[in-house]
This record gives sequence, C-alpha cells and structure tokens, in this order.
Amino acid sequence: MKFSYHEKRRGNLHFQRNILFGVCSILLLTTILQTIFIFFRSEKIILLPPETKQSFWVEGNSFAPSYLEEQGLYFAHLILDVSESNVLSQGEILLRYVDSEEHGQFKAKLLEDEKRLKKDHLALHFTPVECDVYPESLSLNVSGDLSSYVGSKKVTSHRETYRVEFTSQKGRLFLKKFTLLKTDQMNGDQP
Repeated sequence: MKFSYHEKRRGNLHFQRNILFGVCSILLLTTILQTIFIFFRSEKIILLPPETKQSFWVEGNSFAPSYLEEQGLYFAHLILDVSESNVLSQGEILLRYVDSEEHGQFKAKLLEDEKRLKKDHLALHFTPVECDVYPESLSLNVSGDLSSYVGSKKVTSHRETYRVEFTSQKGRLFLKKFTLLKTDQMNGDQP
C-alpha cells in the first residue's frame, strides 16, 4: 500500500513536471520570437519640426505623406524661389539634403542657374498650387506658378509641374531628383 502510494505520488509529480516543462517551453519560445521581432521591427519616430504645426512619423524607410509634402515644398522653395543674390546660399542648404550619388549633378545645376540669373538679372518666384504625394515611391508632383522678374517687373509666368523624388537611408530622407514634368504658358502674360 505504501509502495502504491509512492508510485501514485511519483506519477503525479512526473505529470506536474511535464506540464511545467511544456509551459516553460512555450514561454521560452514566445520570448525568443519577441526578441527576433524586436530586432527586425522598425521603430516609429514622431517628428515635430519647429516651423510647422503638425507632427510627422517615420518608420524605417516609410514616411508620413504630410512629411513628404512638406519636404517637397521646402525643396521646391529652395530651388525655384531664387535670385542672383541668394541662389548659392539656398543651394548650399539644399546640397545638405541631396543624395550623395546626385550631389555633383545638383551642384552643377546650381552653378548653371547662378550664371543664368546673373546674366539676365533675373529673379524667380514659385507659388505652389497643388501637390500630389506618392508615399510608396517616395515622390510627389508639385504644380504651381513660376514667375520671372527683372528688377520688380514681372516678365513671364508659367504653370509648371515638377517631380520631386526622394531616397531613404536609415530613416533619413534625401533629395534624389527634381525634374520639370510640364510647363504651360499662362494667359495674359508676355512670352
């Protein structure tokens, strides 16, 4: 009787041990999976620049559409709101945000624009009207009115659409391309 009691007790202890082993194995597997997910998950960062009234998020190499729009409009301002006196200073700011592979091309374009603006005593002003954002491709189209001035006199005005393309490296956004897609002469202006 005493022997069967010990056998029953030992069988019960083995059962409890096996249950605890199973629970511990499941907990260990869960901990390992969570650790793996933490290493491969991109952290979502909320950005609040001092000049704007809305926050933006960045998660890995994905960016909030509003952030892409703000950056695209900012770069359009740096490239298209220029005169002979500020084209190089704005260009220096712009070059800080240009993808390293495209740096030489942007710098050459800035120097070419400086020569043209100085030669013609020209100033450009761009007023954005519409912005279409494509977050999947990190790009946007900016349409607006580009006006040319000689002194304080408006010479021409065009409705132009530009394509702004970005690239992302470790959660940072860099300007890759800024290209003219379409230009339309506006009514009532001289050629």
